[in-house]
Amino acid sequence: MPQHPDDVAAHYERLADDFEESWAHSPAFVSWMNRCIHARLRLRPGDRAADIGCGSGLYARSMAEHALTVVCVDPSAKMLAKLPTMTSFVPVRASIEDLATGAVRLPHTGQLDAVLAKDVIHHARDVPTALRTLAALLAPGGRLVVVTWPLRIDYPLFDKAVKRHEQAYIDPADMARVLTDCGLTVEVTCQTYRLSIAKEKWLAWVANRFMSLLSSFDDDELGEGLREIDTRYPGPVIEFEGRFVFTHAQAPAHS
Repeated sequence: MPQHPDDVAAHYERLADDFEESWAHSPAFVSWMNRCIHARLRLRPGDRAADIGCGSGLYARSMAEHALTVVCVDPSAKMLAKLPTMTSFVPVRASIEDLATGAVRLPHTGQLDAVLAKDVIHHARDVPTALRTLAALLAPGGRLVVVTWPLRIDYPLFDKAVKRHEQAYIDPADMARVLTDCGLTVEVTCQTYRLSIAKEKWLAWVANRFMSLLSSFDDDELGEGLREIDTRYPGPVIEFEGRFVFTHAQAPAHS
């Protein structure tokens, strides 16, 4: 069950100051993810783009190197305040739920050339409606990239967290069907990045509930989970495969 939009906003408000330290992993990882995104968005000079769930702009910054305008959408005011001062950024405080319900309408709706929705679609209460909303943002020939996790994740989490992810899992094949029904051409691919993180740092991130998935556990459950992770990974460094699913959709050249 997705979190209430107010809970999502509160979660990221709390994390804003430490968000990049825990989610960037390393400059090499961010560079790799940017390459994966840009290979699909194919940004060009003059493009109007949007980053839905932009956070502090970790990936919007790279988008702004190519696009004329990047609409940066996030429900957290503190996250948006972390955005660099760039004339190409158009900050909009909104959740994906706000967009899906029509409570907030983005500038350039129906005219965006590229839309990124990374690690955000699972916050929508009605995923098909949210996807149709994202599809409606696109100009003719516009590209949409939705980044999610696969069903089986290799992240060093405790068993209850992994099971909770699986229960809330959104099947990319279902997303592809919705976007295809919107008239978009869709391709789903998966890519993997090998991550290596000091165990002490990883445990601190988990203790801080750096993933929204972890915010649903109380202190006792989280403490038990931390002990489980510590036992399962006895060494000082944790290595694992970060796997990401890219659902890439393109609108027809002429509506």
